[in-house]
Amino acid sequence: MRVHASLSKKSTDLLFFCWVKAVILRALSCITIFINNKFSNIFLFKNNNKQAGVTLIELIITIVVLGIALSALISSLSIGIGRSAQPMLESKALELSQAYLDEILAMSFDDQTPTGGGEVLAAQSPCALSEEGQSREFYDDVDDYDGVSDTPPVLIDSTIDMSRYANYQVDISVACAGTDLGLDSDDMAKRITITLTVPSGETRIVAIYKGNF
Repeated sequence: MRVHASLSKKSTDLLFFCWVKAVILRALSCITIFINNKFSNIFLFKNNNKQAGVTLIELIITIVVLGIALSALISSLSIGIGRSAQPMLESKALELSQAYLDEILAMSFDDQTPTGGGEVLAAQSPCALSEEGQSREFYDDVDDYDGVSDTPPVLIDSTIDMSRYANYQVDISVACAGTDLGLDSDDMAKRITITLTVPSGETRIVAIYKGNF
């Protein structure tokens, strides 16, 4: 499984501000046309030398229409501003999830996996998740990640700048789940589930399987 983060903060901000600019220009254009049409005769004189104008009711209607238009504009801008950071959060969440998956999948299926790979037999109880208590840099199989909760996230060896994820949380669980994939028994594969909590409090869940080989 490979997830690519395709949106950068700079491009997202540029698109958002272009959209805001377009909305504002469009609203101002509509308001200008409306005012011009409504008040074009205010300073013109009729043939009988009486000054033309607008009635009180027309003025009130104009104010109400302008108020509704401005309210809609402000509402749309508020929604846009509130969501402007969401693509950046999603992009960073995908990048972080992929980094964790890359690290975990590089580990052995089980402590008893033979050097160079190979199946761990059911008699060796591969579904008895080991709890060796070693420090993070000595993790060597996927079982070691069961129950990990990182705040902020921690990776053994990463090329990404982890300081960007200071407000993120990563929780990991591991379980035998070979039958999820249609295999004969659960001990033929382990399901690694990563729950990533972004700064807004929302969670993103990614699951992947490691085969017994």
